[in-house]
Amino acid sequence: MTVPRTGSKRLLRDLNQSILFNLIAEEQAISRTRLAEKSGLPAATVTRIIREFISAGLVIEVKIEASSGGRRPVLLSINPAAGYTVGVKLRENGMTMTICDLRGSIIRDCEQTFPGGTSPQQVIECISMTMKQLVRKAGLSLRQILGLGVGLGGLIDSEHGICRYSPLLGWHNVELAPALQFRLHVPVYLDNDVNTLAIGERLFGQARGTQNFLLITIGRGIGMGIIIDGKIYRGKYGGAGEFGHMTIDLSPDAPRCTCGKRGCLDAVASYYGILQAATHRDPGYRVREEITTLIEQARAGDTALQAIFHRAGEALGIAIANVITLFDPERIVISGEGILAGDVLLKPLQEAIPPHIFGPPRERALIFTPIKETDWARGAACLILQRVFQPPIYEDDEYIHPFDSLLTQRTSR
Repeated sequence: MTVPRTGSKRLLRDLNQSILFNLIAEEQAISRTRLAEKSGLPAATVTRIIREFISAGLVIEVKIEASSGGRRPVLLSINPAAGYTVGVKLRENGMTMTICDLRGSIIRDCEQTFPGGTSPQQVIECISMTMKQLVRKAGLSLRQILGLGVGLGGLIDSEHGICRYSPLLGWHNVELAPALQFRLHVPVYLDNDVNTLAIGERLFGQARGTQNFLLITIGRGIGMGIIIDGKIYRGKYGGAGEFGHMTIDLSPDAPRCTCGKRGCLDAVASYYGILQAATHRDPGYRVREEITTLIEQARAGDTALQAIFHRAGEALGIAIANVITLFDPERIVISGEGILAGDVLLKPLQEAIPPHIFGPPRERALIFTPIKETDWARGAACLILQRVFQPPIYEDDEYIHPFDSLLTQRTSR
């Protein structure tokens, strides 16, 4: 059980290091003078800590800033090669894996497939073997890997690294993170895949620096990541953000969802739901090629398909308006394959939001951004990167803060 650390000289030192490391990461290039100004720390403290960072290889002097007179200040930047993280996005029949540096840049990635219905044990072995091979191909060693993050759809107990339920994989209570950690001997963290994507967007993407925002993904299913005060909100049992399983249709003949219920948002507005309405059959998990054909037909003037897409977009817009009323976010990032449908889906979505929000209109950013499979995997890698940049205010008997590990490893080389 993680508990707050008590006051001590070591805690103060660790917090000061974290403050400066985060400022350098946020500014990307900053002088020692500006670090002292922005952090409020004494110049001598800044000088000492930066000297330690440079000695350990965590920070590099990158360029000379122009000056109006006198000595020109040297700018500092995070050394992206000081450490690496690995991320995995699990699908029902395979995975995408990436290796990222400390700036969140992908330096190596790969795809791996396995048959649907593969056992958890086999998936664990596949992840372990693939990671070892990918690290070796990148010219790295496991000692340089700060940890492995894994994202997958379903109800995830992130604290204990357990997949409580994944309908996509057919898993119940799979202790995924502990098993991988035992095999790889690196820290392993597990979370819902949309949560990992939201963390990645906050650290390096469209929501960088935003404290309160929603990430909504539209594709085979519909998901939501909730960031409140800069942190993922997961709920008591890891089920917060199951946006697609809000009930929006109470009629007896409401479309059936993959979860077994009727009338879920997923069953109406996801690619699965759109295909089900258009073809009157269960489309299964492979929907990409079929949905592309439907989009082209709707754009070409098929009025029946246009009506299906319009209903889906309108339902999404009303549902988004409801969560805006609930959370009052600063920004909403909408991503996933669904945005490739363009106006046939997104125009009714946007039109449905304003009339269904409570209160007077308020300015907020609504951002549509495309996504690749590697973005999902990078999000999973950010499960580790976010811990590198978190203040070291918690501890337990087993937990080692990634920043401590990073500093120790670099110093010991």
